[in-house]
Amino acid sequence: MTMDKLVFRAEGVDHGITLTDRFAPNTLAALRASLPARLDIHCAKVAGAHIMWPVPFVERIEQAADVLTMEPGSFFYWPERQYLEITYAELQAEAAAVSYLGKLDGDVGWLRDYADRNRREQGQRIFEAAMFVAGQDAEPAFDQGSIETGALGKLRAARLAAWRQQPDEVARLLDRRGLMIPFGPLSLAEGEMRKLHELLWRLWNDTSRYTDTDKATIATFAIEAAIARVAGFCHMTETGDVLKTGAQLLPGDEATVQDVLCELVLYCGRIAAWLDLHICWWPMNETTLAARTKD
Repeated sequence: MTMDKLVFRAEGVDHGITLTDRFAPNTLAALRASLPARLDIHCAKVAGAHIMWPVPFVERIEQAADVLTMEPGSFFYWPERQYLEITYAELQAEAAAVSYLGKLDGDVGWLRDYADRNRREQGQRIFEAAMFVAGQDAEPAFDQGSIETGALGKLRAARLAAWRQQPDEVARLLDRRGLMIPFGPLSLAEGEMRKLHELLWRLWNDTSRYTDTDKATIATFAIEAAIARVAGFCHMTETGDVLKTGAQLLPGDEATVQDVLCELVLYCGRIAAWLDLHICWWPMNETTLAARTKD
């Protein structure tokens, strides 16, 4: 059974994606509710032959598929990182369970070329794209959120703002100069936010191992450690303040622990993704290879 076709617009060219709702109906419903959307495309670091972009929703795995079984042109959701991905060749390495959503129409040659340029130029420029339902509006209308007070309102507002545009704090980090700056703080902050993001997702995704009290305790410990690195070492104090707000909510008095974790997952994942866009992964890998081949 299929649903409406999606359009992936990259560099002014539209490419169709035919979806199937046989495997992940909940994820597809969340995806459709998030469209139309502007996307920032990220290069693959390990699996190699795919492009990916973050999405503003959290869904559990549905009919788990091994990512290494994804054929060229496969379109799928990676729950742990809330990324959508499209492959253009056999993946070289990765252990992950994903939700299969559909397949890119036609030949994948254009995607191979696009991904190669994305990989080589990430960090030098941002590759932007769009996704929308075929025959519908292609321009997104950002969720402004309802007016809320208290710590939960502050956390939710920060999450929505981070998804609307890159925080000014990221640009300020990139403008800093010094010995190994900005690369040192950039790489450290990206790694810390990514690790925190994944750990919080694991807590949110757990349905039986931990109680809410356990989750709050573990999450608070991880958040405090991340604040020490991201705010203390990298001077991303605004991000640190948002994380502090999240930690304050984890006792569950103003909102459920699960709801707070969901907000934090989406916030941390988006900040990590903004930072990732400015890391020149390809030159770093080439430099590493060159160093390994020296006599």
